[in-house]
Amino acid sequence: MAVITIDRQERRNALDNEALENLIRTFDELRLREVSVVVLTGAGEKAFSAGSDLKAVASYSKLEAAYHSHLFQKCAQTIDEFPAATIAAIEGYCLGGGLEIALACDYRISSSSSIFGFPEILLNAIPSGGGTIRAPRAMGLARARELLMFGNKIDAHQAYDRHMVSTLVEPGTAASKAIEFGGDYAAKVDPYVVGLLKRALMAGADNGVGSGQIVALLADMAATQTDAFSSGIKDFKKQ
Repeated sequence: MAVITIDRQERRNALDNEALENLIRTFDELRLREVSVVVLTGAGEKAFSAGSDLKAVASYSKLEAAYHSHLFQKCAQTIDEFPAATIAAIEGYCLGGGLEIALACDYRISSSSSIFGFPEILLNAIPSGGGTIRAPRAMGLARARELLMFGNKIDAHQAYDRHMVSTLVEPGTAASKAIEFGGDYAAKVDPYVVGLLKRALMAGADNGVGSGQIVALLADMAATQTDAFSSGIKDFKKQ
């Protein structure tokens, strides 16, 4: 298991171009390690991430601003496709691009005091890191429209009811609970097989049913040839 922390507390863990590049690089480097779980969290308890670092973006040239949007898309896609289970541990504010990154994870554990939203429209901007795609998939189109079109903020209990987060925990415990949950999961599964499942899931989401089924079949054929599968069958028979 690996833990990645967005550490820009002075900016509520908001992300500028350099921070996004570092986050993408960290996930890419983890591809060379056998990990079945990655926990992504923000430093401190004030924010998972407040999204784009608006102070930095205001100073960017048009090219740098366009690159910023590109990096957010690339970062969310990198997490989305990462061949391991990804868990977002959310404390405090999870807004804009921060929420887009959290939605790219497989599982979201949130403090019960966290706040969620897409405030971009109130700045006359548009969420460009995948929020217009992943938010409707998570909560349905009607609820996603409310958040995206009007820039409303919702609390953690509303986010849970709308399927934006998977589990609510006491404030200040999201990271520790995510690490505990991820550790239990990592002890039961093989990183190679988890990677196969992740790839099959993403292929099914991005392609038609037929193509998705073929990828799932090939992934299962590979998984059932592993020593981990043989061990899993033996352990199951003992239960």
